[in-house]
Amino acid sequence: MNKITRNFAIENEDQGIKKFLCKECGKATNHLTAASYREDGSESVLNGRHSVDWTERHQIIQCQGCETVSFRVVSSNSEDWDHDPETGDAYLNETEKFYPGRAQGIRRLESYLLPSLIQVIYEETILAIENEQNVLAGIGVRALVETVCKDNEAAGDNLYQKIDSLREKAIVTPMGAEALHKLRVLGNSAAHEVKSHNRQQLYLALEIIEHMLDGTYIIPDKVQKVFK
Repeated sequence: MNKITRNFAIENEDQGIKKFLCKECGKATNHLTAASYREDGSESVLNGRHSVDWTERHQIIQCQGCETVSFRVVSSNSEDWDHDPETGDAYLNETEKFYPGRAQGIRRLESYLLPSLIQVIYEETILAIENEQNVLAGIGVRALVETVCKDNEAAGDNLYQKIDSLREKAIVTPMGAEALHKLRVLGNSAAHEVKSHNRQQLYLALEIIEHMLDGTYIIPDKVQKVFK
């Protein structure tokens, strides 16, 4: 029978300043750890012959730039070791999670300039990527392409034909249409095969989407306001 032990403690010592990605600033900034709650535990298995130990910290952190408060959970366990490729030293891997979620490198358009439905889908797709909901993010990418086609009255009985219609209307370039076809396939596999795409694929998919939204909605809106 497995035996589990746990110890809990509030860490009162000064946590110092560390750099973390800030959701509001959109980049890595100095953060102060205002409070930290630590859990240490172990689980003995195989009649006590083997033990797995873990540590988990729940922290309240504050960006020292925008002063936004968020939460960080960092955990490690005795089964997850790695080696430094330069020194060869062994170290425990740590897993970080932030609440609300965040992701490095997302551009974030001025979404208030987008049509309301496209704005909603765009924001929810970003949330899915930030919180590692990769299947939903893939479906969101496809929904964005579909909604842009509908908003621009693209002709065709299916998404393949509608993307080609966007190219014929000069809303996207031939290379842009080719990229959208790749996103169509990505979205189809997420929706119909429940396939989870990796973060690199989703980041690039979102970058392609943002480029299309920028050229189709945001830049024309700004041009109308500036060059009246």
